[in-house]
Amino acid sequence: MEKASQDKREKNASYQPEMHVRNANSREIFKNNRLTSQFLRNYTDIPLLANVMPEDIEDVSEKYQAFLGVEFESDTIKKVYIRKADGTIEREVYVLSLIEHKSDIDYDVAMQLLRYMCVIWQEYKATQNKIQEGSSRRKNFRYPLIIPIVYYEGKRKWTADLNLKDRIEFSEEMEKYIPDFTYQVVSVRQYTNEELSEKHDEMSLVMLINKIQTEEDLSEFRKVSEEMVDSTYGNAPDEIKEIYKKILWSLLMKLKVSNEEASNIIGEIGGHGMGYLFENMDEIDIGALKRKVALTRQRAEEEKQRAEEEKQRADEEKQRAEEEKQRADEEKQRADALEEELQRLRKRLEIQGQK
Repeated sequence: MEKASQDKREKNASYQPEMHVRNANSREIFKNNRLTSQFLRNYTDIPLLANVMPEDIEDVSEKYQAFLGVEFESDTIKKVYIRKADGTIEREVYVLSLIEHKSDIDYDVAMQLLRYMCVIWQEYKATQNKIQEGSSRRKNFRYPLIIPIVYYEGKRKWTADLNLKDRIEFSEEMEKYIPDFTYQVVSVRQYTNEELSEKHDEMSLVMLINKIQTEEDLSEFRKVSEEMVDSTYGNAPDEIKEIYKKILWSLLMKLKVSNEEASNIIGEIGGHGMGYLFENMDEIDIGALKRKVALTRQRAEEEKQRAEEEKQRADEEKQRAEEEKQRADEEKQRADALEEELQRLRKRLEIQGQK
């Protein structure tokens, strides 16, 4: 029994890849074509993408990130094949998915999307010209459609302008000279837990977990059907189960759960299913954690205040000592002056007595 427990602990403790990096987790979500297809079908409300399946999607992110640099590594670029009724490919479109976690809105997202779009179109032009020289200069040449989407997990409402032209001066007076496009924002908070639960697919569970940021969010998540959560996890392919574990690890780290305890929870989920998370939620008390953090901060402030008061008292003692020394010096000066005056007086009396 003891050896089995030790093996279990070692197995759980070993499950600690780089799951604390939240951007990496979400990048993995959209690297997965099954999750991406569910996202495009159920959450973008774009008719062209209404029937997209995993086999219609090709991830081409690395190809373009090589041009744009490492700062764009949390974003994904998908080539999506739009098929005819007989299954043959009718055309290709591109889908940009930018991933935003920051509570502070990034107001320059439209420009970031434009950089992606220009790189994609430039590369497409070069490729087509290699296939047929000068094809891009012909009248019937068309660049592929690019659909820009921001997947937003922040708590605050997205308030950045959705049009590129709104980032450029004179956008109203000189509108016809300014390039423009609109991007779509899909926020996890625009859906209720009930709406997400009704989707009953792997992406909906991803979004349900990513909504948890406060004690109230955790309480609302507990109202979601445990059976739905457990069955969604249980029926997911292994690669998506791994993504769930990474998202849950990020959640547990955010809730200040210790690495050891988080490893145990993740290990148990791997062995028993997501229902185990519900069983252990009583121990994940965000309110208690906040109170603990507040108490620690309060104690730190009190220690700081005591140190400042001690320093102030020491400064006051030093000042009093300096004042006492100054008074002593002044008394000595007065005493010395009086002694000198007395000596002069004695001398005058002596002189008068001699006369």
